[in-house]
Amino acid sequence: MKKGYPWDELTSPMYRAHDVKPRKKWIIVYGWFLVALLIVGGAMTRFKIAWFFAFIIGMALISEKTVMVTERGLENYMDMRFTSNYELWKWDEIEALTQEKLLKYPGVTQLYFTRGDRTRKVFFLDEPAQEILKLAGRKNKKLRIYDGDFYKEEYAKRQNQKKKKR
Repeated sequence: MKKGYPWDELTSPMYRAHDVKPRKKWIIVYGWFLVALLIVGGAMTRFKIAWFFAFIIGMALISEKTVMVTERGLENYMDMRFTSNYELWKWDEIEALTQEKLLKYPGVTQLYFTRGDRTRKVFFLDEPAQEILKLAGRKNKKLRIYDGDFYKEEYAKRQNQKKKKR
């Protein structure tokens, strides 16, 4: 039986985070092989702590993290099959939103959501990222929106000026 997501009842637009580093198939196969090896090793030796490590690796393999931006804010949902964790950062709690384009991932925009002293880095495709920025501006008038690329350019200029003065 599949559990539903906390945002299933919403009818407004939702934007799912883009995974820039999906888990490769061979890593999953190797992980389950390692779990089996640790279980057998724990049964055949006096080192029963191997079962604990098998459990931890198995939990990491079956866990699924989903990040979604909705009309409520930034929603993080971690599903571990037998338990789940859900965290909502409401729009009025988010203080700053920084966007940045990375050359390493073309067509993807990196957004930093800042609440208090915590910052979450999330990747979105370019078009949904622009929609998120518009949504953020509508939902929170006090939200500061920054362009990370502009600040990187300014920083590079200052560094070049310092080098020239030497």
